[in-house]
Amino acid sequence: MFFVPTWITNVLFLGTFYVACFQHVQLKRRNPVTNLQFVIMALSLLMILITALYNRTNAWLSDGFLVASVAGLVLMFRQNRYLLPMKTYE
Repeated sequence: MFFVPTWITNVLFLGTFYVACFQHVQLKRRNPVTNLQFVIMALSLLMILITALYNRTNAWLSDGFLVASVAGLVLMFRQNRYLLPMKTYE
């Protein structure tokens, strides 16, 4: 158990949000709310707020936030491998 500062976790969540937004724009679906990228964007913004409020209370909680942020970022990077670079999908 170790304490992770709030800014490290929030930077990882912002990175997840950025990659999810990039993929969301590249996909251009008819119903953009139903895809994984939109859900990850919404959850990462929510987790930034929750992390900023509750990260100082418990070291185990800060470790959990770090694991959640790294897992979201890895998920978005793995999704990005399936998209061709700079191609718009319809």
